[in-house]
Amino acid sequence: MPVFWLYRSWRRKRYASRPIPEEWVEILTRRYPFYGRLSAEEREGFHDHLKVFFWEKHWEGVGGLELTEEMKVVIAAAAARIARKLPLSIYDRLREVVVYPSNYKHPGEDHKIVLGQAHHFGTVVLSWDAVEQGIEKPHDGRDTAIHEFAHVLDAGDGVFDGTPLLENGRDYPVWADVMGRHFARLQDAPFEGCLRAYGAKNEAEFFAVATEAFFETPIGLRQCAPDLYDVLANYFGVHPV
Repeated sequence: MPVFWLYRSWRRKRYASRPIPEEWVEILTRRYPFYGRLSAEEREGFHDHLKVFFWEKHWEGVGGLELTEEMKVVIAAAAARIARKLPLSIYDRLREVVVYPSNYKHPGEDHKIVLGQAHHFGTVVLSWDAVEQGIEKPHDGRDTAIHEFAHVLDAGDGVFDGTPLLENGRDYPVWADVMGRHFARLQDAPFEGCLRAYGAKNEAEFFAVATEAFFETPIGLRQCAPDLYDVLANYFGVHPV
């Protein structure tokens, strides 16, 4: 194993072993209702991912935004929330988190408003306003931070294709069948009260939208697409219901 990988593994274990700062617990309790409902085991995994993500990634505020510790904790918590039962290496391809104060536009694309974007070169860009809106409405199936971090998980194999790296190779046929059927179903017509239509754009967006629904509206997702709920529960290792 290369020395770099050994060093990163050692450093990551040190980050995870540090006590979580008390002020972070206060932020999490105040900002995220789900935090108080985590079991002791899930909270430990959540804390480990949160600490590693916060201290390992490069953070940059742009567009005049001065990133505070609370902002970084809130964003890192979104990443840790969906990855709390996954390996600590799950965000290896992500190196940098860039945060704008509000919605932004790409140069030369004045017509397109962007809330967030995950790039294949290891950067996630977020609008802080969009992050806060996702927190303020925790049960509407829309959360920009969860959406973009789902894209990061999807690209764990280097491709945005709606299929993240699965722990067991035997899970791929079931994943392809269930995700494919419901993607086609969403293309035909929106799931009433279940998945928003944006997921019909392509397979990568379908996975990101389904992940938002899984964590924000799990009861509705299980009612309208129980097999989709089950494959996501198997992948994420949690049952939000």
